Amino acid sequence: IILNSGFKRYSGRLNLEGTKGKFKYGVNLTPSVIKEKRVNANGPYSSSGIVASALHYSPIFPVFNANGSYSFAQNSWSPGQVTTLPNGSTISGNGETQAWNPVALAMLQKDDVGSNRLTGSAFVEASIFKDLKYRIQLGVDLFNSAEDIFRPSTFPLSNTAGNPPSDASGSSRTIKETNWLLEQTLNYNKTIGDHNISALLGWSTQKDDLSGNYAVASRGFISDQIEYLNAGIVTSGTSTRSQWALASGIARLQYSYKGKYLFTGSVRADGSSKFGANNKWGYFPSASVGWRLSEENFLKEVKSISDLKLRASYGLTGNFNIPTYGSQGSMTNYGYVFGGATPAVVNGAATYAQPNDDLRWEKTAQLNVGLDVAFWDNKLTLTVDAYNSNTTDLLLNVPVPITTGFATELKNIGKVNNKGIDINLGTTQQFGAVKWTANANFSKNKNKVVELGPGNADIIRTGSVANAYFLTRVGEPIGSYYLPVVLGVFKNQAEVNAYPHYLDTQGNFDLNTSKPGDFKFKDVDGDGIIDLTKDREIVGNYLPKFTYGFATSLEYKGIDLNVAMQGVHGNKILNLSRRYFANKEGNMNNMISSLDRWVSEANPGSGQDVRANRVAKGSNGTTSTWHVEDGSYLRIRNIALGYTLPDAFVKKLTLSKVRLYVSMQNPFTFTKYTGYNPEVTNRTDATTNGEDYGVYPTAKTTSIGLNITL
Repeated sequence: IILNSGFKRYSGRLNLEGTKGKFKYGVNLTPSVIKEKRVNANGPYSSSGIVASALHYSPIFPVFNANGSYSFAQNSWSPGQVTTLPNGSTISGNGETQAWNPVALAMLQKDDVGSNRLTGSAFVEASIFKDLKYRIQLGVDLFNSAEDIFRPSTFPLSNTAGNPPSDASGSSRTIKETNWLLEQTLNYNKTIGDHNISALLGWSTQKDDLSGNYAVASRGFISDQIEYLNAGIVTSGTSTRSQWALASGIARLQYSYKGKYLFTGSVRADGSSKFGANNKWGYFPSASVGWRLSEENFLKEVKSISDLKLRASYGLTGNFNIPTYGSQGSMTNYGYVFGGATPAVVNGAATYAQPNDDLRWEKTAQLNVGLDVAFWDNKLTLTVDAYNSNTTDLLLNVPVPITTGFATELKNIGKVNNKGIDINLGTTQQFGAVKWTANANFSKNKNKVVELGPGNADIIRTGSVANAYFLTRVGEPIGSYYLPVVLGVFKNQAEVNAYPHYLDTQGNFDLNTSKPGDFKFKDVDGDGIIDLTKDREIVGNYLPKFTYGFATSLEYKGIDLNVAMQGVHGNKILNLSRRYFANKEGNMNNMISSLDRWVSEANPGSGQDVRANRVAKGSNGTTSTWHVEDGSYLRIRNIALGYTLPDAFVKKLTLSKVRLYVSMQNPFTFTKYTGYNPEVTNRTDATTNGEDYGVYPTAKTTSIGLNITL
């Protein structure tokens, strides 16, 4: 979709299985090679985010200069710099005019990535006795990657009048990762009359070894045509290596009587090298029971019920998704200044993170009750699950006193509760030559922070913009938006004079900050002063109130039609892209909604959008409820139409099956969200999620294909 980007993947697969006496064996190998030309699609406008720059770049400027070079006229509008536009008029630049030529961003920079991966497994299974089997399996994942980046000097210095050339720069990165997993199990299965017993004992060991090298040459290149690092001055270089290991043991027992009464109990122990010396191991028991009522005599005669089963389970699971050396104190390189009158920087080391020998597994205890029911020979099926889970010993980076020398520390702290319900409904119907299937699902979850350690102090995290705060507080969902509340826009000076004003930089009451056309912020604490560092509220969360989906298919004499859709409702998105696409301070392209801004008392616009210049204090640009939007959407995921050739014709071709198809992925999305993609993925941390800061749009793809089965 973006110029100068590309992705090629070459892969294969080999599966071999065989038996020899009491032994069964197999090998599975999947090699792949990827060649990728990357471009920086995500992120805000600047010298990196191509999509955001394409939206922000003013359409009055050409892509190329008269001599064929790329134009960087817009980003030369420096503060106070007067530029003559193509139509002869002049305009002054300011500090918010760094919208870069998006075509130049895509075409001039090189970012080539090549990677090789081999995943595979091999197993041997032996029948020791009739009911007892031993299996050993080795799995491997071998990965190598190399990335070369080069940025020529034809990129001007950022936001500098006259567009002077910059120093060419380049970097090279290599990554090597080896991950192996060895599993051994003993499996016993015995049926005695109406009783069936199955037992499993297992042990596994896993190890991951990651290493990498990174070098940067930021100046001194001989020529833009020579992109090797040794053609410039290598200014920095780093290397890294990390290893982690996991050892696990499991015991499981399953019992059923006449297929009616079901029981499963298990316990597993996991030991991770990532945790503190005092808490390497975690223990996770679980149990489940089931009752198939449809096998009882009092229901066997009910012909409309094909299957009816009640289920209940309770168990513990663990999470060890933390940095490899998260429990250990670490050092980093640090420059120290020595020399008095002739100072010099001497490379040394400094503590980077505190050790925590008590860091332990995060645990989730979940109770689940469920119902499975099928009617009329499974023509209609219904599955309902209700759950209540409590996650304790949360692994979070918690603020610590500045006297420690650190900003945060990774700790086990707090408790979070999730409760909800999942419903799945399906049907399969045959109407003569027409077969129709449909499946619908609905999920609702409620998240609440129950504890946050001693004192239950709030955890406040910062998003991609300094004043975009995320709050984790007891009684609220995790990672809620914590922002100033916009009540509207001042229509005239009388409204400004009648409303509380801001504190100035010295903390004094300031009557001159606000003007007509500025945002009117809520005085949350009611002290008569608007202090945007304190006057904040919880104004939403990225977690949806519910999610849903629907899929259906029709088949008729070789013709098949499939449609799948999915949606979420009730979540909020922190659209930080609006900070730039509708900021009205710079000389850049703006969203069409900016036409409804406040212009004058006689022309107040929509009453929700500020005047064309931000105040010097920048309060209109503060991340606030103006940046929070409804993230609900319904997306048609797939529409596919196919035709399978008749068997009689296919057999003449000595083939098993031939199918022609056309499909569309993500053809339609229904949403009120003003950004490109309501499925925001900027962040994965639960405490700072739901932020859109230049997310790449979802591609709409149309495919025409032919499936041939030999």
